[in-house]
Amino acid sequence: MLLFDLKEYNQEIDNTVDYFFKKVIGPDDQLIVMTPSTKIFSYSSKTIAESSQKVNREIKDVLKKHTSVTSSDYRNIYNQMMTIVTDISYSSGLEDTKNLMAAYENSRKELRNTRRISQASLLQFSDIFKRSRKMTGDTDNQIYLFFQREIRPVPDRETMARMREVKELAFDAARVFVEEKTESDFDTDLITEEFKNAGVTFNFVYINLKELPTQRYQLVDNSGDFYSAMSVIAEKTGGKTVTTNQPSTIFEVN
Repeated sequence: MLLFDLKEYNQEIDNTVDYFFKKVIGPDDQLIVMTPSTKIFSYSSKTIAESSQKVNREIKDVLKKHTSVTSSDYRNIYNQMMTIVTDISYSSGLEDTKNLMAAYENSRKELRNTRRISQASLLQFSDIFKRSRKMTGDTDNQIYLFFQREIRPVPDRETMARMREVKELAFDAARVFVEEKTESDFDTDLITEEFKNAGVTFNFVYINLKELPTQRYQLVDNSGDFYSAMSVIAEKTGGKTVTTNQPSTIFEVN
């Protein structure tokens, strides 16, 4: 099973799908693919054995199409945050700054809501493999999650320093812009147990996207909580975690 949660479709994603079909999947394997729009495509071993090149092309085409559609939510929220950060840098009024910070905090929550992977979906996938295991007796079930990390803009260092000097803003500025979310949306013990019962090894690919240099704002990682949860599940199921800008390397790591 290949799961894709992407912000952009690029050549490295294309290369990864090619590598998977050339070096990884065999004629006796079955394949399930979840696209960024959470659409599920299933391919039997017969289909893969008879037309793997066709399946390869179909998967790349649908990933490109679905990423183009679903990534707009992420881009729109990201652009909202950039506008807020810019407005804060020029804001001189205390109340205006507080209102902008509240709007930013709401956008930060919305950004997290664009993720396509939830605890419910992971448990649903474990059920799929449980049913398959009963029917076929398969003992080697692999899930590969490809997740492009979330980034968000925060005010430049000068603006942050200015807010820290205002006692009415200092605490909230650190909480809203700097502090990472620590609580997890995932019960990793439950998910791990269900994956083990289904004979699933979970592998996590955390994909870095190229960042453009800027002086108007800083860019920070917004998905540390997601990375932590997925890494724990991968480790406990005997899978791999790779942070890379070349996602095909997940298949090369011993």
